[in-house]
Amino acid sequence: MNEVENERQKRLDERFQRDRRDIEKLELRQEEEEERGRRLAELNIKMGEILKNHEEKLTSHDRRIGALESVAGSRWNQLVNYLLAGVTGAVTATAMKLILGT
Repeated sequence: MNEVENERQKRLDERFQRDRRDIEKLELRQEEEEERGRRLAELNIKMGEILKNHEEKLTSHDRRIGALESVAGSRWNQLVNYLLAGVTGAVTATAMKLILGT
């Protein structure tokens, strides 16, 4: 009976050692996963900052382009106004000349 008990104890010890190795592997894997999670969180924060900076630059570019377009548009409007004023003045002068007969 002592031999049977020794054999049982030996099998239990082997199982225990195997289970201990499995637990250690799982703990190591869990630590690696936690580190990977921390790195992902840091990358998410950095990506958020990059996107925020990108959005600010786009907004700045939109404002600058809008300002440039409005300058070109206002210059064109001024030119049209000057031309209309000139044509109106010429038509008025011609009409006055015809009316007054001078």
